[in-house]
Amino acid sequence: MSRDRSLNMPITAMFLDEVQVPLENRTPIKVEDKKLTAGEYVGELLTWLAKKGPAAGIVLVLATQRPDSKTIPSGLRAVLGSRFALWVMDWRDSNIVLGEQMNTRGYDSSRLLASHKGVGILRPDGETQAGADVLALTVRTYYMPNEDWRTLCQRGRALREAAGTLTGQAAGREPAPVLDHAAAAKAIGAGTADPGGPVWRPDGLPEPLAAVVEYLADDLDEDGREFVPTAELTDALDVEPTTFARQMAGLGCKPTRNYMPTEDGEPRRVRGYLTADVRAAVLGARRGDFGSMADGGSGPRER
Repeated sequence: MSRDRSLNMPITAMFLDEVQVPLENRTPIKVEDKKLTAGEYVGELLTWLAKKGPAAGIVLVLATQRPDSKTIPSGLRAVLGSRFALWVMDWRDSNIVLGEQMNTRGYDSSRLLASHKGVGILRPDGETQAGADVLALTVRTYYMPNEDWRTLCQRGRALREAAGTLTGQAAGREPAPVLDHAAAAKAIGAGTADPGGPVWRPDGLPEPLAAVVEYLADDLDEDGREFVPTAELTDALDVEPTTFARQMAGLGCKPTRNYMPTEDGEPRRVRGYLTADVRAAVLGARRGDFGSMADGGSGPRER
C-alpha cells in the first residue's frame, strides 16, 4: 500500500529519543474527567499508537538510556515488537528491554563489553535471515565517524544549493535560534538555580545514580539528609547490593560507615552514602569526569 502513491499512505516513522522524559512527567492533567499525570497520558497514547499505528503504516521507535520498569510501562513494552539492547549494567535492565527471562535463554546485554560500541542484542519482530526459529541475535550497527558525517552533510548541502531547495535557516532567510544557556542548564540540572543551588534531577545521569537521585529527591539538598544507608537504597531501588556498590564506586561515589539510631534509640554503625558524595558524583557525571561509566550509561537504549 505504501508503494502505491495513489493511496497516499506512505510509511511514517515516529522517533522518540529519551522517551523517559515525557513518560516521567508528573504534571497533573485531566482527560475526559479522568485525573492522571502527563506521563501516564503520554504512555496511553504511545501504547495505542504502537497497537494501531502499524496497520496505517506508522512505525513507532522509542529510545531510552534508562531501561527500567518505572521508565516504560509494562503495557507499552508488551506491544513493542522489535527490541534492541545495547550494553547495560545489569541483567534486569537487559530483560526490561528484551523481555522476561531472556537472560536465562542466553540473551543478556549486560555481558557485552562497554568497549563494543554499537554492538547489541536484537530481538526482531518476525523472521530474519537467520531463520524463523531464532529468538534473538547479537549484531553490530552501522557506525559513522563525525568526519564522515560532516562530509556527507557538506555534500548534501551542495546538492540542495544546486537544486535550489535550500530553505529557512540553512539558506540564511531566518535567524538561528539563540539558546538561553542559563535556562537550559537549569532545566537539565547542570547549572545553578536561585537560591537553592544545583538542581538535582535524574535526567541524563547513568544508572544507578539516576535512580538514587530520583529516590532521594529533595533530600539531596544541603539542608536535607546527610547520610542514607545502603540497605535503604537497595531495598527501595530493588537492586543487588554488590552490583550496586560496584556501579556507584565506578561513578565516584564510594560507601562509608556512619552511626544511625535504631528502634531502641541506640546508635548503630551502618554502611551507606553521604549525600554530599552523591551530589559530587552527580556533578562529576554532568561534567563527564567518570568517562568509562558515563559512556556506558549513555549507550544502552531500547528501540
